[in-house]
Amino acid sequence: MNFASAPTRPAKRLALLLRMVFGGKPLKRIKVFSQYALHLVRERLNPALSLERPRLKPETAKIALPPRDRTESIEFNLLPDANARREFDQPDEKRRALVTRVRDKFRTNRCWICDQPLLPIVQIINADDADDFIESSWCASCDSQQYSVMPRKDWIAQWYASNWDSSGSTAGKLAARTPTRRYYRRLLPYIGARKLKVLDIGAGYGEKSFPFVREGHEVHCTETTTRRAEYLRDHVTKNVYFGSLDSPAVQAKLRRAAPFDLVFSYHVVEHIYDPRAELQILREITAPGAIFYMAIPELYKEGIFNNIYALEHLSSLSRRSAQMLMKQCGFQTVVARDDLFQYYSNYCQYLIGRKTDAPITVEPNRDREKMAHYLTAALRLDRIATMESDAFSYSYHGHAALTYGVSADSKAKCRAPAQHLPLRLYHRGLPLFWMAS
Repeated sequence: MNFASAPTRPAKRLALLLRMVFGGKPLKRIKVFSQYALHLVRERLNPALSLERPRLKPETAKIALPPRDRTESIEFNLLPDANARREFDQPDEKRRALVTRVRDKFRTNRCWICDQPLLPIVQIINADDADDFIESSWCASCDSQQYSVMPRKDWIAQWYASNWDSSGSTAGKLAARTPTRRYYRRLLPYIGARKLKVLDIGAGYGEKSFPFVREGHEVHCTETTTRRAEYLRDHVTKNVYFGSLDSPAVQAKLRRAAPFDLVFSYHVVEHIYDPRAELQILREITAPGAIFYMAIPELYKEGIFNNIYALEHLSSLSRRSAQMLMKQCGFQTVVARDDLFQYYSNYCQYLIGRKTDAPITVEPNRDREKMAHYLTAALRLDRIATMESDAFSYSYHGHAALTYGVSADSKAKCRAPAQHLPLRLYHRGLPLFWMAS
C-alpha cells in the first residue's frame, strides 16, 4: 500500500471550516460552526477550559459519617438523595437487580496493555458490605487506567447484548447518527487509489463505515448489540459478524474473510474487556502495511466521573498507552492527535497506525506521581483539604450534582493523596456504578 504524505494541519483545518460553513443544510452548518469556533477560542485561551472537570461546591447537607475513617484511604460518603438515585438507580427492578451486588467479580493486578503491576486508585464500596466493591487502577509503566475489580466478562457481554442501546427508536438513533465522511477523509492520504477490504470493529449504525461502502470498498463489520447488527446487515453491508472480536465464531469468519487492508475502530476500544488480548487477532487477519484507525477518549482529558462510575468504559488510555496498545498489535503509530471536532471538546484522541514487522518503541512513563497529581487537580482535593464544611457536591456535565460527606481525617489526607490511595467512595442503598442504555 502506498502512503502519500498527509496535508498540513492548517490546510486541513481551513478546509474543514469551509465545509462546515458552506456544506449541507445552512442552519445546521451555522450551529455546528459556532460550536466548533467556541471550542477553538476556549482552547486558544486556556486548554483547561475545554476539559471535562466536575465543579466542586461546599454544601451544608447533613450526612451521617462513621465515627472515624474505616481505612487509611481518603474516604467520601455519597448522600443517597434524589440526585444520586437519579444517577445510579435503574429504570426497573430487573435492571436494578442486575447491577446491585454483582457477586462473581473479575479481579486482576496486571495491566491489560503492558502486563505490568497496577496501582489501585479508586474503589466504590457498598457501605453495608465492604466485600462488595469495584476498583479502578492505574499502570505507572504505560500510563493507562482500567477496572481491576468488576463484573466478569460474560456479565458485560450480556449487558451489551440485552441492554445497551435498548431505549428509544431506531429512527431516533439514526437522526443523531447521520453518515459522516470526516474520518474517511482523514484516512484518504493513507489509503491510496485502490479499493480496500475494510473491517469496522463495533460499527454501530454504520454512519462511519457507510462512506467506505459508497466509495466501493468492501466493508465488514463486527457489532455486539442486536439492534445495531440487524440495521447494519439490512442497510450497510451483508458482512456483519455479531459478537465481540474475541468470539471464536467471529474470529473464524474474520479469518476466512482476511486479509484486511484497513481496520477502523471508533470509540470501541474503551469498551473492550482486555483490549490487547482481543486485538491480537489483527496481527493475523491484516495485510502487510495495513492501516489501523483508533478513536478513543484520552485518560487525562476525559471526564473523571466516566473513569470512576461509567462501567461501559472499562479502560482509559493516555496518548502513551494508546501508542503502546498499537505496538502490542504490531502497528507503528504514524498519527496521534486530539480529536478537536469530537463533541466540541478536546477529551478525545485518534491514532493511525501502520502494520510493520520492524521493532517499535514507545517511551515509558517517567512520572510515578502523575496519577496522584491528576486526581488532585480533577477532584479539587486541595480545596477539599481546606474546606470548613463536611459535605460537598460535584456537578458533572450532563449529570445531577452528587453530594458527598467527608471527615476531618479524610480532609487532612487530601493534602497528600499519593499516600492515601485508593480513594474510597462509599454508597449506601445504591448501585456502585451507572450503566446507560
